[in-house]
Parts: sequence; structure tokens; C-alpha cells
Amino acid sequence: MYKYILCDLDNTILDFKKGEETAIKWVFESEGVTFSDELYARYHDINVGLWRELEAGRVDKHHVLIHRFKVFFKTLGIDVDGAVKEQIFREHINNSHELVDGALQFLDYLKRKGYILCTATNGVFNTQMKRMKDAGILDYFSHHFISEEIGYEKPHHNFFKHCIETLEVKDLSEVLMIGDTYTSDIIGAHQFGIDSCYYGVRQVDATYHVEELEEIKSIL
Repeated sequence: MYKYILCDLDNTILDFKKGEETAIKWVFESEGVTFSDELYARYHDINVGLWRELEAGRVDKHHVLIHRFKVFFKTLGIDVDGAVKEQIFREHINNSHELVDGALQFLDYLKRKGYILCTATNGVFNTQMKRMKDAGILDYFSHHFISEEIGYEKPHHNFFKHCIETLEVKDLSEVLMIGDTYTSDIIGAHQFGIDSCYYGVRQVDATYHVEELEEIKSIL
């Protein structure tokens, strides 16, 4: 049924959460702020809110990356240079490349079965490429569709248009988008007319819903 698999990276294949927590600790410590679950949650809410603004086309990626730390530290009464904090974060997140449970086995399965597997991710191009290379998974994918290089973020129509045109897909029913973020992965695929598979514990409106990557095998 499916021939082309568009696969999100962060928290779908690569365990972004583990790497992010380590990087955030370094950013906090640069201002003498002790890491806590409460402060991490506060930063997370600010960060997610800015990425939602980006997905909606109201701000650009530079605004998100520079302002998220500036806004966070402002809630603590600390004035910082957002660009400097982003550099600290980037240095550490670039070195994070842990895989989510079952990711390598899943990629092996797709490769053995002959699917045309492509990354389809929002993020910084060099960061994503380095993390995949360090994780040893770069060559599982025939194409890497990364928003910074494409010029559009998921769920933007032009992100998916670029993927489809590059792959020279003739029949959208042969394409499946897999991801953990409803607003970008699932809604974006739906609006373009592509089937979607939501990977996570939430109940969302997607073509398929799995809580483990292993379950996707039965769909394929």
C-alpha cells in the first residue's frame, strides 16, 4: 500500500528530550540557575509556544531560537543575550544522538522491506545531520527534508509539496507521514492529502495511532 515513508526525527527516531534536558541544564548553569522540573516545564511551555507561532507563520526560526531563552530568563528577572544562550544550547544539543526505544530495529525493518524512507523534520539542518550521523542512521534515509534548508516548516503546505515533488510521487496514497507532533506532522499531512501515523500516547485524529514503533509494522 505504502511506498514512501516520511519520518519525523525528534522524539520519533532520535530521543530529543534526553538531549534537550542536558543542554538546558548547561544554559541554566551559565546564569547560576539550578535546574528543576518546575523551571524546565516553564522553559518548555515558552519554547513550545514560540514553535507554534513559527508553524503558524507568524515568526521565523531565528526569532524562536533567540527569544526563547531571553523570555525564559526574563521570568526570573535576569536579562540575557538570547543568541549567546542559544549558542550554549546548540553546542550541547548537537552532541545528543540517543535513539528512542525500538528505532534502530524499525529502521532496519523498513530498509529490508525496500521502503523509500525520508526524514521530514523541523529543525536546524547542521544539527539534525550531525545527530543522525553520530547515531549511525544517516544512510537509512534516501532523502533528508529539513525545514531550515527547505525554507518552510511543517505543517506548511510548501514543506510537503517540496517532499512530494522531490520524490516525484504520482499517487499520494503511497505516502505515509510518521511523527509525534499533532500540529506539524499530523495536521500538515492531512491538509496535504497524505495518510498519517501518530506516534505517542495522546488520542488524536490521525489515519493511524501507535504507542510503539513496532506497531507500525502491522500497518505497513
